[in-house]
Amino acid sequence: MTAPTAQPGPRSDVDVLALAQELIRTPSPNPGGDESAVARLVTDVLVEQGLPRPQVIAKDPSRPNLLSTMHFGEGGSHLVLSGHLDTKPVGDGVWSVDPFGAELDGDHLFGLGSGDMKAAIAAMIAAAARLARSDLSAGTLSLLFTADEEDGAKYGAHHVASSDVLSADGVVIGEPGGVEDDFDRLHLVSRGIARMHLTASADQGHSSLTDELARRNAGADLARAIVAVTDSLHVDVPDNVHALSGWHATVNAGLRFRGGVGYGVLPGRMSADTEVRLLPGMSQDALRASVEEVLTQTSKDHGADLTLDFDDPPNDWLPPTVVAPGHPLAAAAREACRQVFGHETPDSVFPGTTDATWFDALAGIATLPALGPGLLRRAHAADEWVSVTAVEQSVDLYAALAASFCRTPPPEGRRR
Repeated sequence: MTAPTAQPGPRSDVDVLALAQELIRTPSPNPGGDESAVARLVTDVLVEQGLPRPQVIAKDPSRPNLLSTMHFGEGGSHLVLSGHLDTKPVGDGVWSVDPFGAELDGDHLFGLGSGDMKAAIAAMIAAAARLARSDLSAGTLSLLFTADEEDGAKYGAHHVASSDVLSADGVVIGEPGGVEDDFDRLHLVSRGIARMHLTASADQGHSSLTDELARRNAGADLARAIVAVTDSLHVDVPDNVHALSGWHATVNAGLRFRGGVGYGVLPGRMSADTEVRLLPGMSQDALRASVEEVLTQTSKDHGADLTLDFDDPPNDWLPPTVVAPGHPLAAAAREACRQVFGHETPDSVFPGTTDATWFDALAGIATLPALGPGLLRRAHAADEWVSVTAVEQSVDLYAALAASFCRTPPPEGRRR
């Protein structure tokens, strides 16, 4: 189906900072799971800017994904600029400012989701509006704003990628990509994630009889397993063929505990959520074997009854992704960074897991996982903030990247 032709845009640039503030002031915490209000705001802004009204792709009415597509002309490539509409909840963080106040303090824009990633969404809209007024005469640009990224993507990118509505040559996600400074890395890899449950089983019983009846404590057995996995698990890491910084897997055992009754009762079953952050080339079977080897040894050493289960699909194994350094998308991003920031950005591995998992694994589209304003270390934390300068530079970055990539002839065998 032919994409809508880009419409005449506004007479002046979008106020990207004001739009970012509006987005922050429209809560969309997840878990919680309702992005409808922020999706309505984005839809209104797109229409006001003369951009195509977005198609709504929704598995649930309260969890909309928005897709707005502009066709500039034949002979070019199709780029998708993507961001997620949801944020993590405020949680237990103690904020010194209103999480939804979008307060400004010098170069700091505070607010829940400011860097992760509502400011990037604002910049993408502003860049698209600028390109709609430009003389770009080839290629296609889509804006894709997804739900549910922060809680598994069942209603978001996983649903979109499974729906076969994307026909593109590249995706750029605006996750906060800075490590030490804004835009100091070009992330070509999105690390995947294996989500597992370590479980210890025993006979539930009266806790006062532990010594007399030699009853096991499943909680203590699970603690031993978590320590063993943390200290002893060997993860096979594939060769770093692209020489990317940050090339390592990460093991995090005991992220959340479940089970037990309370005082006076020896638990019959205790379970702990455990994750491994994955690199391209790792396999689920190999990881399972490595974890089970540690659990088997721990069981022999302590007599514990330990088992491993993966989370329910599709969240059991979120595949890692990689874009080759020489891919046209990487080349366009590298040149845009050089043009806007005036320096080279080294190729790197993004530590987190992003919607790139689904765009790559399910839709087969090369995806840059994190090219947005902000530092990952500030995300999911109290007093989250993003640099105003970086937000404004993002508009220039996305516009330059999109113009360059859209002019590039599409690769042979592109998805349709």
